Amino acid sequence: MDFTNQVRRLARAHQIGAELSADIQAWVDSNPSDVRACIAEDRLSWELRLQVFRPPRLEQWGFHFGEAVHHLRATLDNLIVSIARQSGVTDEKQLRALVFPICGTRKEWKDRQKGTACLPEWCRVALEQMQPIQRLKHGGTLDEDLLLALRDIDNSTKHHLQVEPTLTSQSIHHAPSVTFETEEGAAASVPPDTEVVVAPFEEGAVLFRHRVSGRIKSVSGQYNATAQVQVVLPDECAVGVTELLAALLQYTRIVMGHVVSAADKAEA
Repeated sequence: MDFTNQVRRLARAHQIGAELSADIQAWVDSNPSDVRACIAEDRLSWELRLQVFRPPRLEQWGFHFGEAVHHLRATLDNLIVSIARQSGVTDEKQLRALVFPICGTRKEWKDRQKGTACLPEWCRVALEQMQPIQRLKHGGTLDEDLLLALRDIDNSTKHHLQVEPTLTSQSIHHAPSVTFETEEGAAASVPPDTEVVVAPFEEGAVLFRHRVSGRIKSVSGQYNATAQVQVVLPDECAVGVTELLAALLQYTRIVMGHVVSAADKAEA
C-alpha cells in the first residue's frame, strides 16, 4: 500500500516543531528580560521586579503548536482513509466519515465498530491493538496515553482556533545582599521575612519581596531564573510545548508504523 501522503504530513509536522523550537530558543538567546531591585519609600522593604525587553510570541507559538497537532491527527485519519480506498471502498460519504478511532473506554471502542466496518480485518485488529484502553490491561493509566492527548488537544484547537501557551517559571535562584543604614536595623531584620512570587512574564511583575525591620541603605546580588513555555491541556495539566510536541511526533510515528507493518503482513 502507498502511504506517501501520510509520510509527508508527518514530515510537515516535524518541520513545524523544529521551527517552533528554534524560534523559542532564539527568543531565549536574545536576553529578552532582566530584573531590578526597587526599595520602598519607607525603606522597610524591597522588591525584585521583572523588566521585559522582548515579550514572548505566545500567540504565534500557540498557533504553530496547534498546526503541528492538526497535521499529526490528520496523518492518522488520512491513513485510515487511504487503507479504505486501497481496499476498494469508493463511497465518498463513507470515506469522509472515516476517522482514526481513539478510545479511552470499551464503550467508545464498541461505538466505533460500525464506523470502521468497511476496513479490512487486519486493519481493525491493528487499530484495536493501539487503543489507549490497552494500557489498562498492563497496569498503565489513561493519563499516560499520548493518543488521547493528541485527540483532546486537536479537539480543543478546533473549538478555540489555537492553543494559547503560557510562560511559567520553573526555578528561581537569588542571592541578595542587603545593606542597612544602622547595625541595629540589620540585627532587627533577622531572620529575614521573604516571599517568592509566581508572577506572569510581564513588565513590572514582582518576583521577590523582602520585608525588614530596619531601614535599607542599598540592595545588590545575583538573580537567575528558568522558565518554560507550556501549553495547558484540556485536563488542566500544563506541559512544555516543545517536549509535548516531540513526544506526540514520536508516538504518531509508532502508531502509524504499527498499522503499516500490519498492512505489509496482510499483503505478504
